Amino acid sequence: MRLTGVSRPAPLSALTARTTGHPDVVVGVVDGAVDPGHPDLALQPVRFVGAPVPARNPGAPPGHGTLVVSSLAARPTAPTPGVCPGCSFVVRPVPGVDVPPASPADLADALADVVAAGARVVNLSLALERLPVAGPAADPGIGLLLDAVELARRHGALVVAAAGNDGGLGGPPLVRHPWVIPVVACDDGGRPLPTSTLGRAIGRHGLTAPALSRGLSGTSAAAPVVTGAVALLWSLFPGARAAAVRDAVTRPRPPARRTSVVPPPLDAAYAYDVLRDLSVPG
Repeated sequence: MRLTGVSRPAPLSALTARTTGHPDVVVGVVDGAVDPGHPDLALQPVRFVGAPVPARNPGAPPGHGTLVVSSLAARPTAPTPGVCPGCSFVVRPVPGVDVPPASPADLADALADVVAAGARVVNLSLALERLPVAGPAADPGIGLLLDAVELARRHGALVVAAAGNDGGLGGPPLVRHPWVIPVVACDDGGRPLPTSTLGRAIGRHGLTAPALSRGLSGTSAAAPVVTGAVALLWSLFPGARAAAVRDAVTRPRPPARRTSVVPPPLDAAYAYDVLRDLSVPG
């Protein structure tokens, strides 16, 4: 289904001009509490798994989880449509506040739940609890979380994660896993925001993307742009393997090369070309 006459992030125009997404592509979202009654999500194919998280008080502004889900799933006729509203969505709230610093064990459980529910791409626009040591010695839950990422890899599900907003270098163990696509937020000129976390692993297998203007900010708002791009690519190339989609969306357009700590910008048009060429019989 083509979609015209609505606003979309410019880096996605090569995809959103062709499709709003296909219902066979299931997008997983792990975040805070989500209001299923939000008007932008009315009649959208959003289902929930896992233990429920208490919703916000009636009349309160939408929380972080609701904004993240809406940025992807909001109906095409909403004032600001979602990036891929034609896809299906499975949401797994985690315990915590509106912008939850999730424990590694809770995040591991949530990631495993959405993968088991059929998610082909999972959006993680949240942070891990700060630990004194970045490894299983500090919290065995980190090992569980990395195991959950491996589970996603074995099931052919891509994992897109916000790189973080502490303005430092390195990032948590999650974004250093080679199967995870960490996302750095950039300004309109493509320059990383000063608050975005950078690092060698982030530069090696991540992307920069603009933040969606939907009440979100930083890498939490940029990650759904990449998640939506993956979902739209899979909608257009349903037979593509996960590794091929991941390679296409993260590969810099020649002659650009990756730098040491800053990832290249999302280039949906080039990703489309890469997958189209793979799909053409040789």
